Amino acid sequence: MGDFLFPIAPGAALAIHVALSAGIVAAIVVVAAWLREKRAGARPDVPYESGILPAAPPQGPQNAPYFLIAALFVIFDMEAAILFAWAVAARDAGWVGLIEAAIFIGVLLLALIYLWVDGALDWGGPRQRKK
Repeated sequence: MGDFLFPIAPGAALAIHVALSAGIVAAIVVVAAWLREKRAGARPDVPYESGILPAAPPQGPQNAPYFLIAALFVIFDMEAAILFAWAVAARDAGWVGLIEAAIFIGVLLLALIYLWVDGALDWGGPRQRKK
């Protein structure tokens, strides 16, 4: 399709694409270094976000449920994307596609049940078991 407008060899097109991409990345890095705020006596080990220096270094462990929620979001977001792609081609896939989608959902449900029984979804504090 591109041969009608601008005939070019595929190798040359790839070389031009790589060169332009590298040039854009280099330009972004140069402009960012030029525009950044220069701090006198800046320490590289101290984060500098939004112009506010931290009052004290963070103490203690990070909040694990936050990362668990993020991981679950990524997993179920990918599941939704895969099932959406299946739904678009459901008529063409026929019964075989329906069975494969059911197996996919079944495996995900088994994994969810395993995590639930194992206690990985308990975001509260440790529970005391009744004796």
